[in-house]
Amino acid sequence: MARNTTGFFAVHKQQCKQALTDMMRRPLGNFLTLAVLAFALTLPTTFYLFAKNLVLVGQAWQNPTQLTLYLSPASKGTAAENLRDELAKWPEIASVDYISPQQGMEEFRQQAGFEQALSLLDDNPLPGVLVVEPGAQWQQPEQATQLASRLRSQAMIDEVRLDSDWLQRLVAIKQLVVTLAMVISGLMLMAVFLIVGNTLRLQVLNQRDEVQVMKLVGATDSFILRPFLYTGVWYGVIGGAVACLLTLVITLLLDSAVTSLAGLYDSRFRLVGLGWDESLILLMLAAFLGLLAARLSAARHLKEIEPV
Repeated sequence: MARNTTGFFAVHKQQCKQALTDMMRRPLGNFLTLAVLAFALTLPTTFYLFAKNLVLVGQAWQNPTQLTLYLSPASKGTAAENLRDELAKWPEIASVDYISPQQGMEEFRQQAGFEQALSLLDDNPLPGVLVVEPGAQWQQPEQATQLASRLRSQAMIDEVRLDSDWLQRLVAIKQLVVTLAMVISGLMLMAVFLIVGNTLRLQVLNQRDEVQVMKLVGATDSFILRPFLYTGVWYGVIGGAVACLLTLVITLLLDSAVTSLAGLYDSRFRLVGLGWDESLILLMLAAFLGLLAARLSAARHLKEIEPV
């Protein structure tokens, strides 16, 4: 029993090596096929990385939701401070900061190019501002919206801005990108399946005479099919490995540009590439697609070939 098992694995090992050797004997044709497979796998992988980094950006910017309250012109000095103290007592609010019109004007003056323009103003047109940070239970968009509606009913508040609005837009963009990545990934993986299946179909037809001879001497369809299955796996593994390298190159090329863009927003965000586990999943998925394509395509054509 042990000898039969050893012989079984020895045959599989020999056929696996032979499939790789046969691929090397046709370097030009296989190079073109592997190049197409690699690019077909790189495209969805790149979209996956884009979606992954966009999710990380969204998580990095999930700061506590803030509400900006613009006070009426009459609400200055003591009245604004009293309103601040009153709002700070609300159980829904964690903290309230007051920015006076004078402080707001000073911040504008510190901005490059505004000094000369502000010097032309006779009066300070800026209103007083209260920056409200909701409590932990009021950080979600729904609860923050309810709190904003309640604040709008206060007499001395002219306008309420919910600073998390742009985060909701970012979430919508993230969902769109993830959906687009899934659709393109599905199409490209189907393309990989069709490419491998068509390539092996042509190989079966080119080796028609060999298949007929093997069937004449008693070889079973499963024995004849096995080298084609290993060829499909090799196509997937090699194409997936090249796709991982291409994705790494793309990540390195885009990293400096992303870092520069993040620096404009005072962020230290760096582009994140594929992890070892994600690369392994890509290789396994590519190998499975190659195996499945070989099983469905080559097996059907092998059954059609009969010895003469």
